[in-house]
Amino acid sequence: MKAWILEAPQKLVLKEFAPTEISENQIKVKIEEVLLANSDYEIYTGESRRKYPFIMGRNAVGVVSKVEGDNPFFSKMDRVAIEPYIPCEACDECKNDEYEKCSNMQELGNNCNGLLQNFVDLPYTLLHRLPNNLSNEKALFVPYVAFCLNVIDALNLEKGRHIAIFSSTKTGLILAQLVAYYQAVPVFVSNREELLDAARSLGIFYSINPDQVDVESEILAITGGRMCNELVLLSNSDFNMKDVYNVAAVNANICLAGYSNKESKLSVAQICKKHLNIFGVYNGAGSYSSAINLLVTDTINVESLIGRTVPFDKLDEEMSKTNAADLVLKSKIVKIN
Repeated sequence: MKAWILEAPQKLVLKEFAPTEISENQIKVKIEEVLLANSDYEIYTGESRRKYPFIMGRNAVGVVSKVEGDNPFFSKMDRVAIEPYIPCEACDECKNDEYEKCSNMQELGNNCNGLLQNFVDLPYTLLHRLPNNLSNEKALFVPYVAFCLNVIDALNLEKGRHIAIFSSTKTGLILAQLVAYYQAVPVFVSNREELLDAARSLGIFYSINPDQVDVESEILAITGGRMCNELVLLSNSDFNMKDVYNVAAVNANICLAGYSNKESKLSVAQICKKHLNIFGVYNGAGSYSSAINLLVTDTINVESLIGRTVPFDKLDEEMSKTNAADLVLKSKIVKIN
């Protein structure tokens, strides 16, 4: 088997290893395609540090290569999406079947080795069979949709409410589509014009650039003076928390979604003055089946997010030429032969 090993920031080495034998309840998967996203680039550059050596890659699709024992769920050659979240099954949350809230969650390609390799052995519980009418390229976005579904669940949306989404990444586009699907009104706030253009093309009518207009005044007009009772800040985005507080209604819910090395100062005075409820959503665990269905039915459109294909054996050259701006809207796809 082969894997790309990150030995230090910006130092990728392709290495070969002896084939492994799978254990009971595991399945050997041949990785077909891996999505290169902003988070992978941050790990590659060292902005988001990991213990080296490290294998990147958290979003992947593959084909079942070998099944150990009599597994009733999967057969050889099944196409699968890989769920990267591995709950510890020992904490109180796991014992209460709230696996998405696991306090010791491992995540492939984040805090343990990922999927930039041609074969990987995984528990069958991390695999989700893909329908024939869902392409590999679209299926690579299942983790994004699953994560956004968990944000939607946490917000407990009401029909017709305005939901402000502060996002500097493509995740916000998926979340805005889901907000509209659940009959709330997304207000997409981004400092990236390419994301705003994509949002408008997807029918997200309220798309605002805070560098060009006063966000508070705009949302005051959009909401008829009521402001927003629900807000989402994608945690790897570049925003002043003051903007988020200013457009929040009294007693509003603010979701800090995702994970990032970026720090934002929280104003205790502002939180208390407006009686704000602030909470976090970290992952998409538990929502993969629903996410697959939303992509199959084209409820969520990811066409504008699919970038060009990169050959597996040229990954080091490709990464050395990549910059963060290249991945803001479109994620590159690593094709593994």
